[in-house]
Amino acid sequence: MQGKFGPFAIMGAVFMALTSSVMAQDKPIPLKVGTLKQGSLTNVWAAKQAGIFAKNGLDVDLIEFRNGNEAIGAQRGGNVDLVLTIPGTAMVARERGFDLVLIVGSETSQPQAPDTGSIVVRKDSDIKTLKDLKGKTIAISGTHTQKTVAIQSLLKRNGVGPDDFKFIEMPYASQVDSLRGKQVEVVASLDPWTTLFRNSDFARILAYDYFESLPEQPIGGWYARADYAAKNGEAMKRFAQSMCDVADHMAADPARARKYIADYTGLDVALVQDTPLNKWTCKINLPVWQKVADMMYEGGELQKPFKIDDMLSDFAKVNVTK
Repeated sequence: MQGKFGPFAIMGAVFMALTSSVMAQDKPIPLKVGTLKQGSLTNVWAAKQAGIFAKNGLDVDLIEFRNGNEAIGAQRGGNVDLVLTIPGTAMVARERGFDLVLIVGSETSQPQAPDTGSIVVRKDSDIKTLKDLKGKTIAISGTHTQKTVAIQSLLKRNGVGPDDFKFIEMPYASQVDSLRGKQVEVVASLDPWTTLFRNSDFARILAYDYFESLPEQPIGGWYARADYAAKNGEAMKRFAQSMCDVADHMAADPARARKYIADYTGLDVALVQDTPLNKWTCKINLPVWQKVADMMYEGGELQKPFKIDDMLSDFAKVNVTK
């Protein structure tokens, strides 16, 4: 009996082993992803809602944070695997010892106005051009960010040096009432507040700081710890592919993308319709990313020149354009 059925038994064992191997490969890889409840991160939420992560073999748990710095801290402690942050913040974190690597791009500013980042004054203000900001105070959410550097760079081109004006910190949500009530003369905002200002009867957009300082500059990227990325290459590869897929998914149907934004953020649908649609992309335009690094150094946020190549993971390099 053993001689008669031996080959079949062996074939059966091989089949079971192959089946188990395939099942193991098909089992979704768990991934903890830090996110924020804001329009720019709708893409990662949409990737889960539309089944894009599942299609690429990922089981993604979205963990919400209040800001990018909090998310990076959680990542350093191992509480999340991936976080999105504006590249300037990631550069500073890396210089200070956070061993972050870029896995995939997420979003850039617009190639033309209107854009998300804005410098805003009242309609009745005597500030007519950027040159008029000499001696003024600008209310901004954070005073050591890529946005502050973009503004500094833009003002410098218009004859306003870093010592000719100053920043004060003010949350974006407080800026509308503060400008309306004349508590401040100038605010530096982001969407959806930029769109609220643009559509208001009291405010005027003086400039679009991201677009005018460097069109299509990266304003979002996904980062992991270098050691984690090295040990979890398949998960990183699948995540990068998912972010490319969802960028195409959002661009293919703007109306659907706007509905995702309204559903995710809870923003008024009419406001979302008026807001420029986020420019989501997994691509990394290396010269533009390097210009951001150079601006961060020239603006004093980085202590030494920063080379973007050193921050790119192998997964990011696949999507580099030059």
